[in-house]
Amino acid sequence: MIKRRTLLKGAVASAGLLSLGFSLPAAAAPKKGGRLVIGTTGGAVGDSLDPRKLTSVGHGIMGYALGNCLTEIEKDGNLVGELAESWDSTADATVWTFNLRKGVTFHNGQAMTSADVVYSLNLHRGEDSKSGAKGLLGSITDISADGPDAIKVSLSAGNADMPYLMADFHLLIVPDGTEDFAKAVFTGPYMLKEFLPGERLLATRNPDYWKADRAHVDEVEVLFVDDTTARISGLMTGEIHIAGRVDPQSAALISSAPGVHIENHAAAGHRPLLMLCDRAPFDNADLRMAVKYSLDREQILETVMAGYGSIANDHPIPPFDPFHASDIPQRTYDPDKAAHHLKKSGFDGTLPLHTSNTTFPGAEAMAALVQQSAAAAGLKMDIVREPADGFWSKVWMQKSFVSGAWGGRPTADIMLTTAYSSEAAWNDTMWRRKDFDEKLVAARAEVDFDKRKAHYHDLQLMIQEDGGAGIPFFVNNVDGVRDNVEGFYPAGSFELSGMRVTERVWLNA
Repeated sequence: MIKRRTLLKGAVASAGLLSLGFSLPAAAAPKKGGRLVIGTTGGAVGDSLDPRKLTSVGHGIMGYALGNCLTEIEKDGNLVGELAESWDSTADATVWTFNLRKGVTFHNGQAMTSADVVYSLNLHRGEDSKSGAKGLLGSITDISADGPDAIKVSLSAGNADMPYLMADFHLLIVPDGTEDFAKAVFTGPYMLKEFLPGERLLATRNPDYWKADRAHVDEVEVLFVDDTTARISGLMTGEIHIAGRVDPQSAALISSAPGVHIENHAAAGHRPLLMLCDRAPFDNADLRMAVKYSLDREQILETVMAGYGSIANDHPIPPFDPFHASDIPQRTYDPDKAAHHLKKSGFDGTLPLHTSNTTFPGAEAMAALVQQSAAAAGLKMDIVREPADGFWSKVWMQKSFVSGAWGGRPTADIMLTTAYSSEAAWNDTMWRRKDFDEKLVAARAEVDFDKRKAHYHDLQLMIQEDGGAGIPFFVNNVDGVRDNVEGFYPAGSFELSGMRVTERVWLNA
């Protein structure tokens, strides 16, 4: 089992990075049977089971319920093999070999081979691909089969994080040539029974699932319930076993109620204000800085999140990350500096701030606080409350000023590549700098820890000083869980056990 810190400190320089399989955290023996119901967010009527089109945490939960990736992030950030049993690289991390697990079959009974893996990964690399994983795979020059049970991945430059990239929830393995994703033929713990886009997914246990210590319930139902009150009500009444994205007010209610409890864990997720830098008015760096100085971070964290998080500094790398740039001075609320930059920008209009609680419970309350604190600097904002349905397709990355939500990523490189590299499909600020891209490539290829950390320091500073995201806080992963659910544990950067909760937990009654 490879720990992230070990990998990042240059273990890639020695061929032979091996995963060692699975080990369930100590707990009572799992019980089989029952239907597990998950209440999550991020659904829409246009949803698809095509891995390229997955965007939200709710989509990730669906994806991991049905499919597997080459690798998996386990408890405490440990990387283990999933459909890949082991992997190794050249000393410069430019060529990686992934050795595939034998005996794995798809839901249609077909045996998985290297051809399926090559096809599945290449789905995200097409020139016209809109996949959220496209940016992660941008340095790949070739993916080829190395016999029926291995693949080789060749890169234009070294990438010490390549095994972590292969755990991304988009990179689910499907049969070679798959075009009809409505049939949902994957290798994962559950098999599709019914899918109503934006409403629910119902799946039954895969009787031939290759993980003997996973997938304990007979059926999994994933419900998309964007309304926080309805989602928490379902948890309290027992209609839902596990509810994600619990807001602070609901957390207090759950903590005092019988039969339910809170899972509260520090995480790298954050809730930015997103400013599109490729168009007016946020093509002006001073206006972006005016917004950042208008953020009363402590007030937002305490009022909106009741302290369930930590203060951020307008870049996405959290304090517990080994590459966090702790020496960058913390930006604080300063209406005088905000007014100074506002005057320099020449902007004298009103900013429409588009928001919706579908991004996270409290997004609209946060927008109101920002509106109030910005007014002290003379920066006027109008709050535009958007409907939940269609927010991610019609508002996010479409409107100039938007409330956003990011789940954390397992490494600094993955976070920066996914959201800040110029060609990333999810560059949701449209902030593009050639020097940033070049340094990101250099950091990714560097196998010396201290040199790599210096690169990531500079990248965080660029974002903090010039980027289009105002990031006031990191949010804890807070999930509501019925007491009859056992086996839950935090894993990776995302909520709901790294979005893999459906195969990890079981029902005690």
